[in-house]
Amino acid sequence: MVVKTVTDSPFLIGITSAVAILPVTFQFIYGPIIDRYSKRKILYFAMIGQSIIVGVISIVYFIHLLWLPLLLFMMFISFLLSEITFPTESSLIEVLSPREKLTKINSIFEFCYQSLDIICNGISGILVLFIGVGFIYVSNSCLLFFVGLIFLVYLKVPKTKKESERSTNDFLQQYKVDFIQGFQIVKEQTILLNIVFGVIGMNVMATMGIAMLPVISKTSAQYGFWLTAMSIGTLLGTLLANKVEKFPLNLVMPIISLFTGVVWVMSTLLVNKLIFATILFGIAWIGIGILNIYVQTLIQVNLPEEYIGLGFSFISSILGSLSPIGYFIGGLMGGLTSGKIILFISGLGYLGFTVYFLLNPKLNSLKNQLNKRFERSND
Repeated sequence: MVVKTVTDSPFLIGITSAVAILPVTFQFIYGPIIDRYSKRKILYFAMIGQSIIVGVISIVYFIHLLWLPLLLFMMFISFLLSEITFPTESSLIEVLSPREKLTKINSIFEFCYQSLDIICNGISGILVLFIGVGFIYVSNSCLLFFVGLIFLVYLKVPKTKKESERSTNDFLQQYKVDFIQGFQIVKEQTILLNIVFGVIGMNVMATMGIAMLPVISKTSAQYGFWLTAMSIGTLLGTLLANKVEKFPLNLVMPIISLFTGVVWVMSTLLVNKLIFATILFGIAWIGIGILNIYVQTLIQVNLPEEYIGLGFSFISSILGSLSPIGYFIGGLMGGLTSGKIILFISGLGYLGFTVYFLLNPKLNSLKNQLNKRFERSND
């Protein structure tokens, strides 16, 4: 919003968006830190760091010294700090929650997160209109500071086994040891990784279609309808995830992906009838919301507690780094064909995941419920 206010340049706004996405690809470097050190202090320092950076941005904005390269650099650092919070919070959920309630707690957590994101985005747009960008950044800085203090003072977390270990290595030596050990542990989870690789393929296909939403929208209002359908569908999916967790994985995951793919494709066939198309698109995202909770819970259940941070950050890095590729491929193919065709093709990715799941011998025999750990074997 600051870049749009200062420059009103689509090119620079695009660069800013890239800066916002890029830190996700570095999330894997946080894994050993999350697993080894106090999660309470990690969240505290991440929030306070963001508060300071946002405060500096607001100051230079008010004194009219907001040099764009400096703004982009500070935004990049702020987003780097922000990226450590999600895997840290996901690790905390596993530490603090009974395994049989993981799905429900993940659903509630994600629902609250998505709801607050939608509400805050709407409120920020209104506030920017009436009180200006600078004051928004001042208020964000204060809010981040107080949230950091809440984490420091009120968040009580028992130490994990790895946090309690004494090490004779310096920070970099211990980091290297933890990273290698954690990577090996994650690599041994062949069943989990088979699921994750399929989800990565779906994610790339989905971003191809999402990139086409502005193209197929004749007005900004129509684009808003598509985005609203995505948000509402995802919210509903996060709430419904715990309703199907008792069914075996080899039944739930392929059926949900099949349902999502069919409804997504149907929405593209009705793209000229906006209301019906966006309703169906939103229904498709109910399935995506459920699958998101499933992947998060599977990581928590199947990775050892002392390596969950690395597992989350590693997988998030892969997903984040490949998303821009999906946007690029979607834009490239959309230019050669049409936005409607690419949106249609992206829906086939969920049908492809169904086939992949059913044909993969490691996956089609998974009769586990969601909260049951896979057997630790490479068979």
